[in-house]
Amino acid sequence: MTFEQSIEKLAVLTEAVESPVTPLDEALALYKEGIALAKECGETLARYEAEVTALQKEADGVFILKPFGEDLINHV
Repeated sequence: MTFEQSIEKLAVLTEAVESPVTPLDEALALYKEGIALAKECGETLARYEAEVTALQKEADGVFILKPFGEDLINHV
């Protein structure tokens, strides 16, 4: 399943869990499935974020590889 498909599945699971017509035992099973899927999505995002890099030109004209989002982390 792709990341996008996982996100869509999470939306479907959420809708089913929140539905008043979903039996409690089924809602609990769907909730557990959603938690596991959300964990997988988080791990996927973490892996992708680690792979994304941005080139940043230093003042002396040298380019360095810098982890994506590092500027945001350092400026908070």
